[in-house]
Amino acid sequence: MSALKGLASGLVPEQCTIGNRPIWYPISEVGFTFDGAIAVAENTLATVYYGDQPVATGTLSCTNYAGAKRTQGSAVITFESPLVLPKGETYKLVVPGNAIYKENEPGVSNDEISVEFSVPATLGEADPSIEDGCTVEDARNIGFYFRTETAPVENSKVILLREGIPVREYDCQVSWDWDLGYAGVDFGERINFESGVRYSIKLPQGSVSALYRSDIVNEEAEVSFIGGYTEPIKPIQYVWCSLYDNRPSDVLGEVMFFYDQPIALAENPVVQLYLEDDDIVVKEVVPTLSEEDGKWVLVADFENVDLSEGKGYYIVIPEGTLVTKDGDVVINQRSSVYVVGNTNSISGLKAENCSISAGNGMITVNKMAEGSEISLFSLDGK
Repeated sequence: MSALKGLASGLVPEQCTIGNRPIWYPISEVGFTFDGAIAVAENTLATVYYGDQPVATGTLSCTNYAGAKRTQGSAVITFESPLVLPKGETYKLVVPGNAIYKENEPGVSNDEISVEFSVPATLGEADPSIEDGCTVEDARNIGFYFRTETAPVENSKVILLREGIPVREYDCQVSWDWDLGYAGVDFGERINFESGVRYSIKLPQGSVSALYRSDIVNEEAEVSFIGGYTEPIKPIQYVWCSLYDNRPSDVLGEVMFFYDQPIALAENPVVQLYLEDDDIVVKEVVPTLSEEDGKWVLVADFENVDLSEGKGYYIVIPEGTLVTKDGDVVINQRSSVYVVGNTNSISGLKAENCSISAGNGMITVNKMAEGSEISLFSLDGK
């Protein structure tokens, strides 16, 4: 309740239930408190103005409470229907002079009482639960606090970004307490954030509303932080590619990459076909992702693009095409696989009896056909 001393020269209210903070709710009644018992004149109305225009009136009544040390009077303005005033505007409540007087002393009454209040256009400032720019090793929840009670908006999402690129979406979790609201993300478990990587949590505009006015919603809010987890995190790397079994000769159609961990497509995913000699992109396609027999399958359909005779090609999965579906936030590193074009210098290969061994800083491959192509990959697909 806001203090009102000094607003009148006669009977002066101590406090008012509006005026000290924005009004995020329909107004059913407005109360004033006084030091001592009061009474009100019959058939007295208080008026709400927008500028010079009256927009609503309410009837005035009173009650008195006698405590151990003093009596407190309360004057209440009640509106026939709750006022849902247009948002983003400022209003004024006016109680006419001589409407309220000291009980048994009609000569001691109020001067005109005028209280300004505002109905905000949005929920206002969103205070993040972590300091912007701080280092976060792991977390279960990150979100934003508001200075009023909040309610969820259907199908609203919170976005997690990695190095400025959206990588995951989560259902927006909303809660409230007295004069306090919250909206954010619950990861479902404590997840680690890779050391030195810049992350941010974005709450899109319109993700959460005031508890009692669904038309008053949040502005976009974002908080950034730096990952601080230094232990190794399992990378995203395919374990098999359909090209291992079927090298194309003249055209390239579907190519499948198999993964043994839950993954999802990141924003704007692509897979690219390069011409080896010129290192240029011949074709770029949007991949699809499915789950089959406990494996996640990335499919890139190059739509039977022609492979020129005597030319070499390779397929690239760019960095950030894939992201872990849950748990620690990991994206794939850039990886590539060689595609053999239509050339007579390379023939089909049968190497059922080949063997591979490693030791003393060497990798030894035995029983391979002469002229066979051998590819060596690091764990991150390079």
